[in-house]
Amino acid sequence: MNLKKLAMLAIIACPVTILVILLFPSYQAHAVLPEPHYEALNSRGFMPDVQLISLAQRPSDLNNKVVYIINSWPVGSGSQLDDILVKIGDYLAKRFPKAKIIAKAKPSAYGTDDPEFWDEIVKKADAFVYGAAPSCATTMHAVKYTGLLEKRGRPGVPIIFDNLIEDAKITSDEIGMRVRWVAVPYPPEEISDRQMSGIMNKIAESLTSPLSAEETRTGIYKPPKPEKVAYKGTFEEINKYFYNKGLTDGLPIIPPTKERVAEMLKGTSHAPDEVVTTEMWPAQWGVTVEKVAIVGVMAGCKPKYMPVLLATIEAFSKSGTDIRSTNSFSYMRVINGPIRKELDMNAATYALGPGNHANASIGRFLSLAITNLGGGQIGVNLMGSQGNVSSYTFCFPENEENSPWESFAVEKGYKPNESTLSMYSTGWSHCGNYLGGSVDDLARAMAQFTWPCGMVVLVSPPRAKEWAKNGFSKKDFKDYIWSHATLPMKIFRQDSYYKKFIEPILRGKPMGEYKWPKHYLWLPDDAVVPVYPQEGVQVIVVGENQNPMMQGWKTGYPTIVSIDKWR
Repeated sequence: MNLKKLAMLAIIACPVTILVILLFPSYQAHAVLPEPHYEALNSRGFMPDVQLISLAQRPSDLNNKVVYIINSWPVGSGSQLDDILVKIGDYLAKRFPKAKIIAKAKPSAYGTDDPEFWDEIVKKADAFVYGAAPSCATTMHAVKYTGLLEKRGRPGVPIIFDNLIEDAKITSDEIGMRVRWVAVPYPPEEISDRQMSGIMNKIAESLTSPLSAEETRTGIYKPPKPEKVAYKGTFEEINKYFYNKGLTDGLPIIPPTKERVAEMLKGTSHAPDEVVTTEMWPAQWGVTVEKVAIVGVMAGCKPKYMPVLLATIEAFSKSGTDIRSTNSFSYMRVINGPIRKELDMNAATYALGPGNHANASIGRFLSLAITNLGGGQIGVNLMGSQGNVSSYTFCFPENEENSPWESFAVEKGYKPNESTLSMYSTGWSHCGNYLGGSVDDLARAMAQFTWPCGMVVLVSPPRAKEWAKNGFSKKDFKDYIWSHATLPMKIFRQDSYYKKFIEPILRGKPMGEYKWPKHYLWLPDDAVVPVYPQEGVQVIVVGENQNPMMQGWKTGYPTIVSIDKWR
């Protein structure tokens, strides 16, 4: 066909095509349109500058030296290193016959700073071995406290399990020190004689071999700052990118474009570059207001939620230390004050379930913030053995209007017109629902939970009104629950956390705000005692106004922050 004929065909065909589209608009739906592309901003928080610190100089020989063998956990409390630490002591005594080997259990909980104990080690020991446990948090603290003692001139080596090497590596990076840990296979029962021989030899070498140039580096390390734009692509491509980087919760995100983030920033008067925290857990990264807005967009939040999102980061930076744990933590957030109504939050039917945009997206925001803003990596510093479904979203407002008592925030000293966020570490243990059961049933169930450090009892308005009608104030109700959550001392002392946490607290080694009466130490086995600290029992009214429902959650103590300061 020649060019003349092609031109004539085009002249005839074009009007026909236009006529078809005008007469049949639905035809346009079948046209293949290009998929829109987006420019997603970088959601990562920033690593702080790190002061690099040299390891302590090593002796060439441990003969005539004092070596402490430290156990993070009390003997018999489940560290699974008890036998190995004994073997390490025996090996060092045999290899260095003139060395003095002293076995010591850390006198306070594994995560508690213990200045008196560190002073003793610096004063009396020339070197040390620091046993951790099959625990992400214990490993982190064993590496940190080893670094603290190295900085004071005492060479040491933490003993960790090989499934937690990444946790040890990231902790070494955070403290700016090339700590010489020795990893043992997990479970320890399967360690062969040949493996054990290699472990022992490596421990001796770690305590005596000269330092490398890398191990003596000092100065300031300035990590590279994240790029402004993370990825350009379609909705599906951006979601695939963020998912493959481990920056989602497994569900699709909203691409954080420049336009959406700018709109989100309108929800607060604070400047985009203002630093909200420099200690966002689990990696203790820095976070700006703009980064909070970016993750808020990803979670599906609205701009008016920004003050709550910023308060969430403030509260988590103060209370999120236990996220680095093989326990499967989640974080309950309770909203009080006028902002509940401003954001159309649901405090009534299905308040703890899906269906409300504010409850759901604000709740979801924290899990995304932990990975994006806090450097969380599953399998590295997020090591929850089973995980926790309540870590997806766990945020709700108190039903203040239908409560016969003062709100939780007012109880803690805030005014009714102030908006607050209260954050509890939780997720370990939960009981309920008690529609027809008594408060005594709930108290008995709560008493069975290990490490009874604190509890939150969620009661529906009818249950609260029932007790108020019978003359019980909120404090009376809390005291009733506390006094009925009891066990005989013999059973209480069998708690798997009693030796690690509770007994050191009873003996005067503080751990946060947790307190039990000191006389528990010498009570007989048949004495029946409340197992929770009295100030650790909290009550929050939430739910619909028809059924006397209630449920209990074991929690830590709350961190309460103002939302209004972030408006």
